[in-house]
Amino acid sequence: MEHAPYTPGEKRRAWKKKARGVVRAHYLLLVIVCLVSVFYGTEFGFVRESAQGLYDSLTGRITEIGGEVLKVDMDSARDKVLMELVQDNIEAGREKAASQLLEYQESKEDPGAVIGRRRGVFATIANEITSGHLYMILFSGLHGLFHSSRLSSAIVVFGNLLLAVLAWVFLKNMYQAVLRRIFLEARLYPEVPVSHVLHIRLVGRWIRASLTLLLRSIYEVLWSLTVVGFFIKHYSYILVPFIVAENPDIRPNRAITLSRRMMNGHKWECAKLELSFLGWLILGSLTFGIVNGAWTVPYLTAALAEFYADRRAEAKAAGVPGAELLNDAFLYEKAEEAFLRRTYQDVEEQKHFIDENRVTLTGVRGFLVKYFGLWIGSSEEKRRWDEVDRRRQQIVEDRAVIKGKIYPQRLTPLWNPKNNNVVRDIRYIRTYSIWSVVLVFFVFCFIGWCWEVGLHLFTEGTFVNRGFLHGPWLPIYGGGVVMILLLLARFRHDLVKEALAIVVLCGAVEYTTSLVMERAVGMRWWDYTGYFLNLHGRICGEGLLVFALGGMAAVYLLVPLLDTMWSRANPRALAIVAIVLLAVFAADLVWSFRKPNVGEGITSSAEREEIRAGQWERPAQREIAAKIFTVSAQGFRPAQQ
Repeated sequence: MEHAPYTPGEKRRAWKKKARGVVRAHYLLLVIVCLVSVFYGTEFGFVRESAQGLYDSLTGRITEIGGEVLKVDMDSARDKVLMELVQDNIEAGREKAASQLLEYQESKEDPGAVIGRRRGVFATIANEITSGHLYMILFSGLHGLFHSSRLSSAIVVFGNLLLAVLAWVFLKNMYQAVLRRIFLEARLYPEVPVSHVLHIRLVGRWIRASLTLLLRSIYEVLWSLTVVGFFIKHYSYILVPFIVAENPDIRPNRAITLSRRMMNGHKWECAKLELSFLGWLILGSLTFGIVNGAWTVPYLTAALAEFYADRRAEAKAAGVPGAELLNDAFLYEKAEEAFLRRTYQDVEEQKHFIDENRVTLTGVRGFLVKYFGLWIGSSEEKRRWDEVDRRRQQIVEDRAVIKGKIYPQRLTPLWNPKNNNVVRDIRYIRTYSIWSVVLVFFVFCFIGWCWEVGLHLFTEGTFVNRGFLHGPWLPIYGGGVVMILLLLARFRHDLVKEALAIVVLCGAVEYTTSLVMERAVGMRWWDYTGYFLNLHGRICGEGLLVFALGGMAAVYLLVPLLDTMWSRANPRALAIVAIVLLAVFAADLVWSFRKPNVGEGITSSAEREEIRAGQWERPAQREIAAKIFTVSAQGFRPAQQ
C-alpha cells in the first residue's frame, strides 16, 4: 500500500492525480451526471453563468453574442404576475401576462440560439410559464369552479409554492447525494451501472436523505445572514452530501454534526483544494463554459470525493464521534474475491437453473426474439424464457462484481433482498408477447391523445378531440413506440446506441414521410423552417430530441413496468382485451375514412370546407397524410397551415 503524502501540497496533488484518473476512466458517465446537475440547477451555477452567451434561451433570456442584445428577465415577469394575484389585482396580472407573452412571441430571436424561442412546443411551454400566462389560465379555471377571486388566487399562489418546494426538496436538492454516490463508486470500481443512480431509492432512504440535505440548506441560509459565518459553515457542512451518499440512513442532525466534526481544522485545506482549480475555471469562462462542463466540474467533484475519502479514513482512525456511522466499507476497499464468491454463491445455482430450464428457439421464433425481442408461443414457455434470460443477465453482472469490477450492492449495510424485485420489474432487456405489444400500442396512443388534448387545452383554453380518428387515441404515438421497441431491440443494452438509433430511425421515418406525402399529393404537411437544426424543413432538432427522450423513457422505464404488470394477469384475459381494442380501433378507422374527425383546432378552416364539399382530389391520401401524420404531430409542433 502506498505511503500517504505528508505535506498539504503533496496531499492535494495526490487527490487531484487520482481524480484525473477517475474522470478519464468514467468520462462519459461522470460528465453526464454532472451536466444533469448543471442544467437542473442543483449546483455548479458558475458553469451556467459562464455559458450564458451560448444558451441564454435555456436560462430564460434571449441574447445575441457580439451583437445587439435583447435581455428579458422572464423570471421577474412571472413573479410580477404572481404578485398581482397575491394583491388581488386580477386585470393587471392578466394584462402583464398577455403583454409579456406577446413580447416573447414577437421578439427578434437570436439566430444562433441553441433552442428557438418563437416556434415549437418547448418555446410555447417556456413562454407560457415564464410570462406568467399559465398562472392566469389556472386562475381562470379555478375562478370558474369556485367563483371567488381571492380563493382562486390563493390556490394558484400556494399551489405554485408547494410544487416548487417539493420538487426542490425531493429532486433538485437531493440530486447532490445521487451525484456523489456515483463518484464514490467510480473512484474504486472500473464499472458503474447506470442503475446505481437509484441506489438510495433501492435501499428505501430517499425521504430521509432528502430531509438531511434540506436541513443542511436551512442551516446554510441562516448562517448566510452573518456573511462571514456563511463561508465558514459552507466548509463545515461540505461533506454532508458525501455522508448521505454513503449512509442515507443517518439522521439529519447527526450527519450535519459529523460533517462539522470531520472538517474541524480542515476547512482551509478544502478551500485551497477548490482554489487550485481557479485556472480551470478561468479557462472555462473563456470558453463559454465548455471546458467547465466537459472537464472542470467532474474533475473538481472527483477531487472532493478523494478529499472526503481521506477525511473519512482519518476520522475513523481518530475515533471521531459519529464516524462509526460511515459503514459502507466497500466503497473504499474491495472485498476479497473468495468473500464475494461466498456472498454471490447463488451464481452457480443460477447456472443450474438456466441449464435445467433452457428454452431453445429456432426458425422464425428464434429470429423474432433475437432481432426484435418479440415472443410467439405459449405464455408459460415465455415465463421460462424470461426468467432464464433475466438470470443470465444477472450472472453477467454478478460475475463482474465477483471480479471486483462493480460495487457489490448486496454488501451495502442497508441492502434488502426484496430490492431485487424492484430491479426485476424495471429490467428492460426482455421479450414482449404479441398481446403485450398490442396493449403497449394502445396505451401510448392514449397517452399521445392526452398529451395533444392537454397541450391544446393549455395553449388555447379549449377541449378538442385531436386527430383523424374519433376515439381517444393517436396511432402515431403508439406506432412510434412499438417501432422503437421492436426495430431497435438489439441496441437496448447500450443507452447511447439506443438514443442515437432512435434519433436516426425517427428522423428517417419523418423525413421520408414528408417527402413521399409531398410528392404524392403536391403539398407539404409540416414545415420546420426556422427551427434549430432543421433539414429542408422536414425534420428538426427539437422534434428529434422529443422522440429520443420519449422513446428512451418508454423503452427503459414505462414499457417494462407495463409488461411486468401485464405478466401477472391472466394471459387469456389479456388476449381478449387486446382483440377487443383492435376491433374497436379498426371500426373507428373504417368510420373515420368516411367521416374524418374535423373541427376547430383539428384541421384548418380551408380543409374543413373542402372535406364538407367533397372537393378533395385524392381523399384517401390526403386524409391519411394530413390527418394522421400532420394533425397527430401537432402535439410536438404546429404544422404549417
